[in-house]
Amino acid sequence: MPSCTNQKVDFVVPSRDEANPTLLRQIRSMPCAGQIINTHEKPLSVARKHGVLSADTEWVAMVDDDMLLPPDWLAKVTAAIEPGVGAIGTVAVHKNPHAAAYERVVGTVYNLSKLDTNPHINNIIIRREVMEDYDPPKLFFGEDQVFKRYVQKSGYKWKVLSFLGATHLGTSKDYVTIGISYRRYGHFGFYKLMRRMAARLLLTPFAALANFSAVTFWYLTRLNVQFLAGFAKEYIIEKM
Repeated sequence: MPSCTNQKVDFVVPSRDEANPTLLRQIRSMPCAGQIINTHEKPLSVARKHGVLSADTEWVAMVDDDMLLPPDWLAKVTAAIEPGVGAIGTVAVHKNPHAAAYERVVGTVYNLSKLDTNPHINNIIIRREVMEDYDPPKLFFGEDQVFKRYVQKSGYKWKVLSFLGATHLGTSKDYVTIGISYRRYGHFGFYKLMRRMAARLLLTPFAALANFSAVTFWYLTRLNVQFLAGFAKEYIIEKM
């Protein structure tokens, strides 16, 4: 396993109740992992800011409670630190088999680490100083888009590494609400929306084939319809 740099890195792990014990064990086993700051503050955006500012290290890891990390995660991510970089995340694979199948298909035609619609905020390290002037929005869906833009406007680069073994255990979300949020807060303009829906329309059948499952097709199609319905609903309300 590669060794990390000499600098310690504190971890911020926001959670609703008790923190994920498996994730905590994984973090404690990592060389150069500092203190673990487990916060139950809400909303998540505020918990992340206050947690990071409570850290003592120059770089701080922010990892969502529904993540699992490989033992060499910290070593590999800190090895990617460069001047001018403010945050470094890694591509995470969903445990949900339908979402994972779609990601595998997308990954065959486009590098997931270059996809500008997913900052992978659920497993990143950031410079502590970046958080000092951040005014976190009181929202859950799409905060990653807001935070990425903030980091970039601060003059830093947002870097995403290829898949290193991080796994996202997250449960299914209400995609109508996600669609509403993405329109309301300007996360997707017309171009990104059309690009997303075109990719979903073309690649969902291939994800179903990859899983040999009609359930995968209907699962992903339902999410696509819900997202588009929420986006359209918010757009119509804006125009009334």
